[in-house]
Amino acid sequence: MFPRGFALALSCLFALAAFAAEPVRNLTVEKLCGAVSPCGTALAERRVALVIGNAAYPGAGALKNPANDARDIAARLKRLGFEVIVRTDVRQKEMLRSLTEFGDKVQAGTEALFFYAGHGMQVRGKNYLIPIDAEIRGESSVSSEAVDVDQLLDKLAPARLSLVILDACRNNPFERRFRGGGQGLAQINAPTGTLIAYATAPGKVAADGDGRNGLYTAELLAAMDVPDIRIEDVFKRVRANVVRKSNEAQTPWESSSLTGDFYFNASGAQIAQLTPQLAGARTAAQIEDELWDAIKNSEKVGVFEEYIRQYANGRYLAQAYVKLAGLRDATRPATPATTPAAGQMIKDCAECPDMVALPPGSFQMGGNSYKDWGKPVHDVTISRAFALGKTEVTQGQWMAIMGSNPSGFKDYGDDFPVETISWHEAKEFLRKLSVRTGKAYRLPSEAEWEYACRAGRGHEYCGSQSIEAVAWYTKNAGGAAHAVAGKQPNAFGLYDMSGNVLEWVEDCWNDSYNGAPADGSAWKSGDCSNRVLRGGSWNDGQEFVRSAARTIYPSTSRVFGISGLRVARELSERKEIEPAPHLSQSPDISGSWHWSVRSFLVPDRTNTVNADGTCLLNTGTTCIWTWEDAGKRKIAFRFSDTWTHVMTLAEDGRSMTGKDDWGTAVTAKRAGGK
Repeated sequence: MFPRGFALALSCLFALAAFAAEPVRNLTVEKLCGAVSPCGTALAERRVALVIGNAAYPGAGALKNPANDARDIAARLKRLGFEVIVRTDVRQKEMLRSLTEFGDKVQAGTEALFFYAGHGMQVRGKNYLIPIDAEIRGESSVSSEAVDVDQLLDKLAPARLSLVILDACRNNPFERRFRGGGQGLAQINAPTGTLIAYATAPGKVAADGDGRNGLYTAELLAAMDVPDIRIEDVFKRVRANVVRKSNEAQTPWESSSLTGDFYFNASGAQIAQLTPQLAGARTAAQIEDELWDAIKNSEKVGVFEEYIRQYANGRYLAQAYVKLAGLRDATRPATPATTPAAGQMIKDCAECPDMVALPPGSFQMGGNSYKDWGKPVHDVTISRAFALGKTEVTQGQWMAIMGSNPSGFKDYGDDFPVETISWHEAKEFLRKLSVRTGKAYRLPSEAEWEYACRAGRGHEYCGSQSIEAVAWYTKNAGGAAHAVAGKQPNAFGLYDMSGNVLEWVEDCWNDSYNGAPADGSAWKSGDCSNRVLRGGSWNDGQEFVRSAARTIYPSTSRVFGISGLRVARELSERKEIEPAPHLSQSPDISGSWHWSVRSFLVPDRTNTVNADGTCLLNTGTTCIWTWEDAGKRKIAFRFSDTWTHVMTLAEDGRSMTGKDDWGTAVTAKRAGGK
């Protein structure tokens, strides 16, 4: 029993908490005015834009789409309430003058947008936009002939909110004049209040389109018209469509540090954001914090039941459920068990992920939002206990098993989630982990994943009704992944089920749940070239980190900074561990190869391949060969974290032929003997 005085104080805290949870009159209203129906008041944001499209480069550098892209984007922005400066096929002086003119219009409180389509390049980590009159003879001439993107960012500094859209990642027409290295654009860390969008991931290259517009701009034009979706969701939509329509050759990317919301097309006259302000000295959050501090070490079931009753959407709700479950279990008589008890922690080796034993159970799977692909909502029964990773697999755990780190945020620390991995690479990690431990590790099924996420509750997010309590997502992540277990766990004690990085599951893709298994097993029919990912990421808006939300990527896709995994394994029975591939069947391709791409954009190179498949280009770029299919003698060549060539080895082992990601013919000749 608590002392009488403590019980009285606790009652007062609950009473104050109940008062704080009630609606109050003292509300502040921030009015955000839509372009379709402007407010016409002093609170309406002024929208300004500079749009440039460069296509008429001399000779082989000419492009088809950028001038059309610029005109169409400018027209759309005008219709959405922007004051637009549009320029096409401009020389350097005109580009610089346009930046100055634009900068004069960017004032405190404005919403500013810059769009560029055309050639761009990076040199020593800095990005440059290329005017049509640029005479670039080598790296040293770029700074004087092109326009530094940093100059643009300086012009945007006074704006309340800035958007920079760079469809400038075409092949570098000047590559032959360089010593080698970076294609595409370098990643820019977005200044506060800025979102920078790339047509493809940093360091990668996008092709010009076949129609009136480039693929990226065409999808952007379509997404801009959708009413009432936040800017982060606009680019999420663009990315999904571009990845699908380019067969994964192009993955758009954003870097964001936005601190407010932005809508291209707000359908109402205004969107009111109501922020309750408590009239008293302490806020509702402070009162809840004090209450939790007072009860968190209690051993009384009733205390946590009362917290849950008072705080149905509480910030500590997940911890309260975990504590309550533990206290209730402690009062039950012990029973012999042949498998780990529900909630028991499992760790099979020093390098292995921590896991939590989850009990069998039933739940309703899916959701009714059009963004979920989660219809129809249906009943699923998980009939056997299984174990699931307490957190996403970390970079340190991946390194211990795989010996390398593919992550986009690899310099952030061992306790950050591993990412930028494909579904196949996730499966290989699990195979090696199984060999290491003698346990049958696997990916969870999609049903198991959602069952674990919901943890017997009906929360909007995995562990809470409050997204801030459990998820790193676009509004709070600061444009990057975070160390695992930095937010609250759900009632099963699992962290980061919502947000941080997307998690591959076993299932093939189906765009609804019609015909889905009801027993919790993986759905192994449908479009198996594409696989399901769950949980959303640090780069997603709140719609996409909800318990029911799901997304799709090709199984070979390595989504930069975003695609990760969480391990699962059986508890009640042992399954046979998947055998390793028969590496002895892999063809020997070690030695020196002369590499030729039938394109003026890429010079011939020498590629020295080691017996383990690692290799080095004469430009200094490291690479790797991977055997794909012994029957067809198919192998793949990877560098810069992208699969760029798929090749067939001749029977005599002296030559290879194939295509790169953009369909360009590629040949290689081996020096010396077989």
